[in-house]
Amino acid sequence: MAELLGAAFFLLFQLCGLCAAQALLSEESGGVRLLFGSVLGSVMLQWFPVPFAFFLGFSKAAHLCAAGLALLCAIASLAVLRRKKALRLSLGLTALRRRKFLWIVLLVTLFFWLLVWRSFRLENGRIYSSQATYGDMSMHLSFLTSIARQGSFPPDYPLLPGFLLSYPFLSDSISSSLYLWGMSLKWSYFLPMAAAGAQVFFGGYLFVSRLLSSRKKAAAAWVLLFFNGGFGFLYFLGSKEDFFRIFTDFYQTPTNYVEGNIRWVNVIVDMLLPQRATLFGWAVLFPTLYLLYRAVYEGKKRYFLYTGVLAGLLPMVHTHSFMALALLCGVWLLGFLLRELSWEEWGARVGKLLIVLGLPSMWGLQSLLRHTDHLDSPALLWVLCAAAGLFLLLLGWLLWKAAWRGKGKMLLSTWGVLLFSACVLALPQLCFWTFRQAGSGGFLRGHFGWSIGEENYLWFYLKNLGLAGLLALGGLLSAKSGEFSKYAPALVIWFLAEFAVFQPNPYDNNKLLYVAYLLLCCAAAEFLCRALRRIRLAGPRRVTAGAVAAVCVFSAVLTMGREWNARYEIFGDGAIALSRFVEENTEPDALILTDTRHNNEICSLAGRNIVCGSSSYLYFHGLPYGKWEHAARLMYEQPEENEELFREYGVEYILVSDFEHSSYQVNEAWIAARFPKIYDDGVRVLYDARQ
Repeated sequence: MAELLGAAFFLLFQLCGLCAAQALLSEESGGVRLLFGSVLGSVMLQWFPVPFAFFLGFSKAAHLCAAGLALLCAIASLAVLRRKKALRLSLGLTALRRRKFLWIVLLVTLFFWLLVWRSFRLENGRIYSSQATYGDMSMHLSFLTSIARQGSFPPDYPLLPGFLLSYPFLSDSISSSLYLWGMSLKWSYFLPMAAAGAQVFFGGYLFVSRLLSSRKKAAAAWVLLFFNGGFGFLYFLGSKEDFFRIFTDFYQTPTNYVEGNIRWVNVIVDMLLPQRATLFGWAVLFPTLYLLYRAVYEGKKRYFLYTGVLAGLLPMVHTHSFMALALLCGVWLLGFLLRELSWEEWGARVGKLLIVLGLPSMWGLQSLLRHTDHLDSPALLWVLCAAAGLFLLLLGWLLWKAAWRGKGKMLLSTWGVLLFSACVLALPQLCFWTFRQAGSGGFLRGHFGWSIGEENYLWFYLKNLGLAGLLALGGLLSAKSGEFSKYAPALVIWFLAEFAVFQPNPYDNNKLLYVAYLLLCCAAAEFLCRALRRIRLAGPRRVTAGAVAAVCVFSAVLTMGREWNARYEIFGDGAIALSRFVEENTEPDALILTDTRHNNEICSLAGRNIVCGSSSYLYFHGLPYGKWEHAARLMYEQPEENEELFREYGVEYILVSDFEHSSYQVNEAWIAARFPKIYDDGVRVLYDARQ
C-alpha cells in the first residue's frame, strides 16, 4: 500500500506537469508536450515543497501544500486550454511511428532503467551495487534518507552535522518525497531516476534533431553523445586476459582506465547512473536547450521566458548545468547580435582561426607550464578574467550597436526577459547555498588542462575523444557561418574548463565539458553525413558508416557490458538489521559516533547523523572536516582523556563494529563500562551515550 501511495504521489505531479505543458506548449507536437509534461512534473515535485518546507519542515504537511499548488497549476492550465479550445489528448506516441530512431532511444532508456535497478539490488538480505554506483550511491542515500527522516529544512549534511547541505540536493529530495510517504528505499531511489533517464534520452534527441534539422544527423549526434568512448579499447587488445579483465576487474574499462590516462568516461555508465545531480540536471537542461534554440533561431519570443524560468530553477538541481547553460546563452547572444548586424560570417571566420591557432597554442602552453611548474597557478585565473573582459566588452559594444539601430526594445523583450527571470530565481539559491560553500575555499582556482596530467595535450584528447573528436574538429572547421555560431559555445565552455576548476576535484570539470561535447557531437554528425554523401555508391557508403560507428561506440559498449556484469556488496545483512534497529529506536536527528567508512548504514539507510563521514565525500565538497575526523579518533582511542568531546559534539550513541576496530584502536572496555549496550549482534554493538 505504501508503494502505491508513493507512486500515486509521483504520478500526481507528472499529470499536473502534463497539464501545464499542454497549456504552455499548445503549438508543439504531442511528443514534445509529453516530454515537457514529465520534466515539469519532476521540477514541481523538486521545487514546490521547498517554500512550504521552510515553515513546516520537510513534512507531509509541506508536501500536501505542494500537491495543492500543483493541482492549482493543473486546473489553471486546463482552464486556459478550454478557453483557447486547444485541449488535445494526444500523448505523442505516434512519434514512434514517424521517427523510427525513437525506438532506439526507447531501447536505450529501458537498458538504463535496468542498470539503475541492478545498481541497487536487495538479495538474501544484503544490498549490492554496481561498479559505477559503489562509490556515490551511499552518499546519495544518506541525503535521501536524512532529508525524509529528519524533516529539518534547509537540511544539514548528515555526514557533517552543523554544515548546510549545499550540494544540489533537489536531485535527492525528489526521492525523499516518495520515501516520506512510505515507499521503499529502493523504489524511492529508482522511480525518479527512471523518469529522469527518459527525460534525458528523449530530451537530448529532441534538441539535436531541432538543431541539425535532419533525422540522420540527429541520430548520429545522439549516438556519439551517449555511446561516447575513444580509443581506450586499444589498451585491452593485447591478449585474451587483458580483454576479459574489462568484465572482472574494478575500473579497468576502455572509458575509465586511470593507468592509461583514459578519463573521458562514458556518459550513461559513469555520469548519469552514479551522479544523480547530473542526471536530473540534464533532464531539465536538454529540453531547456530546445526552448532556447527555438527562441533564438526560430523567433519563438515567449520561449525566452520559459527558458529563463527553467534556467533559474537549475542551480540546486545541478549547478554545473546552470553554469553551462549561462555560458551557452552568452555565446548564442553574441551570435544573435552578429546575425542581426550582418556580421555572422566574419565572426565564424574569427572563430575558426582561433581553433587553428588555439590547438597548437594549448599544447605549447601546457609544455611551458609543466616545465615551470605552473599547471596550478592563480595567474591562470587572470587569463580567464582577461578573456571574460574582452568577451563582455565585445558583447557590450554589439548590444550598443544593436540598440543604436533600433533593436533595443526587441532585445529587452527577449534576452532581457530571459536574464531577468533566470536571475530572480537563481540568485537566492546561489547566495543561500552555492556561494556560501564555494567561498569556504578550494573551489575556484587556476588549473590548466583538466585531467591531462603530464601527458601530451593533443595525444590525450585524441585517445580519449577518439574518432568523434576528429569528426567534431572537421565539423567546426567546415561549418557554414550559421552552423558555426550554433556550435561556438562548446569552444568557450571548453576554454573555461581548461583554465580553472570550480570544485576541489579537477575531474569534475567534465560536468561542464560534456555539455560542450553535446554541441561537438552535432558538429561531428554534420561533418560525417557530408562526408558520407560524397561516397556515391550505397554499398561502400554503408560499410564506411558502419565502420565509423563501430569504432566510435566500441569502448562504450564494452563499458556498458562491464557495468551490467558488476556486482559488489555494499551493505550486509548485519548492517541492514542494525539500520532498522536504529531507525526504530533512536530519534530522527540522533547523532551517532561511527568510523568514517563511505558505506555507512547509519546515515545511508537509517538517515541519522554521524560525527564525521568519509573524506572522499567531504573533501570534494569543500568541507573542513579535519577537526571532526580527529575528534572521532580521540573518542574511540582515548575516550577517558577526552570525555568532554562526547558532550561537545553532542554524541548520543556510539557504534563499535568490525569497521571501527579496523579503523581505530578502540578502547571498548572504557566505553562498555561507561555506557549501556542497547544493541549487540556479536559483531556490532551500539551504546547509549546520552547523558
